[in-house]
Amino acid sequence: MPAYWSDSAAATRAWGERLGRRLQGGEVVLLEGTLGAGKTVFAQGVGAALGVRAPIVSPTFTLAVRYAGRVPLVHYDLYRVQHPDELREMGFLEADDPATVALVEWGDRVPAPAGALRVLLQVEAADRRRITVEGLDLEALPGSRP
Repeated sequence: MPAYWSDSAAATRAWGERLGRRLQGGEVVLLEGTLGAGKTVFAQGVGAALGVRAPIVSPTFTLAVRYAGRVPLVHYDLYRVQHPDELREMGFLEADDPATVALVEWGDRVPAPAGALRVLLQVEAADRRRITVEGLDLEALPGSRP
């Protein structure tokens, strides 16, 4: 998997925008990383590219937030999920419109649906992040440098 580097929140957001420009709807994007790795910042970039105008914040206490945009977005946060049965109870991914992008923070807590993109954000230093994407080469995109 190719690795990308971010030295700031703005650069992490820019990598999210690059991914978001490629999404058409129907994709599931699993965001993985420790607390403070930049998952929500990356999600903000994806949302901006999808035309979401509302502020994107971590939906930890609601588990999912729906946003309108050029492409609709459902932003899940599975931080508090303890058991896979909780996902079934909340209807995780079941009711999503096939034209909607599903963005899942703490995506490593669920089995990856077929065709899902995995984004791993790793803290390398205070402001440096290593971003790896399974399923898509962000470098191949026009304007790929943040």
